[in-house]
Amino acid sequence: MKNFINKKIVLINILILILLITVNCKYDKYTYEQRYFDIPLKEEYINAIKLLSEKKYDQALLKFNNLYINYPNNIYTEKILISLIYLNYLEHNFLIVLELIDEFIQLYDHSAFMSYIFYIKIITEISLDTNSKIQNLFKINRKNCNPFYTQLAINDTKIFFKKYPNSIYIPFLKKKLIHMNQRIKNFDLNIIKFLYQKKKYISTINRCLIFLKNSPYNDINTNIIKKILNNSLNKLKLNNF
Repeated sequence: MKNFINKKIVLINILILILLITVNCKYDKYTYEQRYFDIPLKEEYINAIKLLSEKKYDQALLKFNNLYINYPNNIYTEKILISLIYLNYLEHNFLIVLELIDEFIQLYDHSAFMSYIFYIKIITEISLDTNSKIQNLFKINRKNCNPFYTQLAINDTKIFFKKYPNSIYIPFLKKKLIHMNQRIKNFDLNIIKFLYQKKKYISTINRCLIFLKNSPYNDINTNIIKKILNNSLNKLKLNNF
């Protein structure tokens, strides 16, 4: 819990720093009229940052959302979109976060803040494969559900490692990757056990072979899979693995 709070504080500080970068940008290319009409925009933008720094996240989300709608394509749009992404993440609006990230990538594919956005994308995908309060209430265990978002997060994490090898988020993502890979293995193991119990031996064998190909190292799960594979081969009177 302490690590989560510290990580949250770091992310918020990074976000505030990003937002402040453009506040004092020069307007040399702007006409007098453009500078004049940008005054209320700048004031609204600064007020939104103030709400964020004061941890008034609901109000900040509303303010940034209004800025995004009422002042389209302004000099702060990139930073406003970044704020909306993170604030929606804090509010657990994870699907909205992914939509906003897709929009950000299309608009600012060469952004200096892309590694930050990519990181938020990964932790959002991880969050989508984590039990929510409602799921806990109805005793739904996501470990038994298709790990679709975890697989997306794994793929994006591998891309992140290649694109941003010196990122400050690498150590955290490496730890997460271990847990994500284990999540996939556990799900595959449960599927294999289910197929074996249903006497679907050919499907079981195929699944076992894929599992062993993706998990070349011996561990408890690998040994279980080998045993199931051999049993399935015996049932079909084929040679043992």
